[in-house]
Amino acid sequence: MPVHAEDPNLPPTRRLYSRADLPQLKTQNRQDVFAVLGSFDPEGLTDEQFAWKALALLDPGRIPGLADARQAGDLPRALAAVLAACRQQPSAVKPELTAAARTLADDALANRFTFYGETHQLPAAIDWDANPGTAHWGHDLNRFTYLAPLTQTYRATGDERYSRKAVGLILDWIAKCDFGRSFQMKPYAFGSYLNLAIHASAWSQSLDALVDHGQVEPLELLRILKSLHDHLAYLEIVTNGHGGNWPTIGCMGMLAVLERFPVLRDTERFATYCRDSLAAQIADQVLPDGVQDELTPHYHQVVVNNLANACRSLRAIGMDLTPATLDTLRLMVQYSQQTITPDGSKHVAFNDSDPGAVPNLTRQMTALSLEAFLRPADKLGPEVYPYAGVAFLRQRQDQGDLYLAFDAGPFGRGHQHDDKLGFWLFAYGRNFLVDPGRHLYDHSAVSYYDYLISTHAHSTILVDGQGQNSRTRRDTWIAKKPLDLGWQAQPGDIRARGIYDLGYGPKNAIRVTHRREIVFARDRCWVVFDSLEGEGEHDIMSRFQFAPGPLIVGNASAHTAFPDANLLVWPLATRPIVGLSREEGQEKPRGGWYSDGYNKIEPAPALVVSLRTALPLRMATLLFPYRDAALPAVEFSFDGKTATISSKETGTFTVDTRL
Repeated sequence: MPVHAEDPNLPPTRRLYSRADLPQLKTQNRQDVFAVLGSFDPEGLTDEQFAWKALALLDPGRIPGLADARQAGDLPRALAAVLAACRQQPSAVKPELTAAARTLADDALANRFTFYGETHQLPAAIDWDANPGTAHWGHDLNRFTYLAPLTQTYRATGDERYSRKAVGLILDWIAKCDFGRSFQMKPYAFGSYLNLAIHASAWSQSLDALVDHGQVEPLELLRILKSLHDHLAYLEIVTNGHGGNWPTIGCMGMLAVLERFPVLRDTERFATYCRDSLAAQIADQVLPDGVQDELTPHYHQVVVNNLANACRSLRAIGMDLTPATLDTLRLMVQYSQQTITPDGSKHVAFNDSDPGAVPNLTRQMTALSLEAFLRPADKLGPEVYPYAGVAFLRQRQDQGDLYLAFDAGPFGRGHQHDDKLGFWLFAYGRNFLVDPGRHLYDHSAVSYYDYLISTHAHSTILVDGQGQNSRTRRDTWIAKKPLDLGWQAQPGDIRARGIYDLGYGPKNAIRVTHRREIVFARDRCWVVFDSLEGEGEHDIMSRFQFAPGPLIVGNASAHTAFPDANLLVWPLATRPIVGLSREEGQEKPRGGWYSDGYNKIEPAPALVVSLRTALPLRMATLLFPYRDAALPAVEFSFDGKTATISSKETGTFTVDTRL
């Protein structure tokens, strides 16, 4: 029997494993692991033996000439058929090469890699599970984002050092990262299946050009295709039974491979699994109001991106997302629209988000002919999401840009911050009050993450110097029914409210309840009403985290000092306020910091309103935006129930709280 006969370990159908099987799979021997993957162990095989076995992982029906070549035992002709099936007409248009991309490509030639501003020089022999930097750096190394600048530089210059380096890095990972031990999950190569999904997509995108331009040898391509098959079989297992945004990334990576290389024997099975898995995942993790249940705009958009990419890939191989998934995608896109500031400059950063990472939804939806999923400006205005607990107290976008996003929702499935009742305020072309971002995903001395996820970093209230602690109450993390946010959207009076009542401090021992209501009054300004209830006296600290820039703090109020537009913040309470103070770039303890993107951190002023009082306590804070630099003449008073605002522009009017 010829050496290229069908492997008995490759049955046409086999059991679908899941994460529940991982303990067992970790104990399997190499042969059993590869049998589970529907593949074969390449260890000890000659090139010819490897090639014949790898060809059995491909679909002769998708590769003209392969069946005849295999029948004849003609390996060169079989390899040529595979290469021809994977090659497309190369583009004759050379891409523009930026200086930044050329620098990254030159660095990669020297095994010097930079991720989020952190650079490390690796030895000639790369250890894919070694990490010389902060915790995430090792993951980034395994995600292969450096293939894009290498490929771009080759295409722009014709210098094959760059193309061969790209191919060489892929083959080096394949040679050193053994799927026979994949379920043992070493730190980076297999410890996070996101790395596999992301780099499988990166490999496919880079090879899209390199194969077309003749930069990949036939046997190299076969080794890569075999590895990609094993990637997909592995991802099919580890995503099955998982939750959050991770499995959607896994399916997106699988489909990206199938889109570019639809020659695998199991293409239809993998694609069907991804479509059905995405449908089940989206039904499970997207709340009825269309918000992904991690309650994080950044990771909500990650799932939108994953669905959009999966939609494109499925369509390329003659399939599509299910109708129910597409319906949910529409809702998700519209929530993403709401979480982008009116000028498109920032993405509201509730929980683990990067304010500077703003999605281009118009381009994304247009590329899929899904422009109808986008709401026009006259349909984008005040809105509440009762499961997410998020309210947008804003002008209709075609009528103005006064905008406040209020987070009165639960903790969320993951990527959480203790920031309930915080908010983001944008007005007259500027972001004033912000959510501070995340900086890094580790707890090292250089990381600000522990500070940025704390109540201290957000525009909400601390009690006795202690923050919220929702982490210990898993039962409250996701809303099982719509929240009562007291939502009202009437002309001149748009309001929402929320409550934090889980206790303050590491043991939730400070039993104080904080209720907050925000009113957008007369399409002109906001009043934030706070009610604190509990026993005894407490130190109350109400914080307002500003975007970087000048902040002037007076005896009773504070205001920014920009030349074009500004914000007045004026707090009042039913008990005397001890004083207003400012923190900016403070250490020990940290206070007044902002992270616009991953591994970015800068000082930003925080206004601190302090008082010590017996409870109950009521406060009202006026948030009054204004154009130009001159502080307008505004009067503000509060009697515990009603706030009165007076200015030349608005006249005198009152706003009552319903707390």
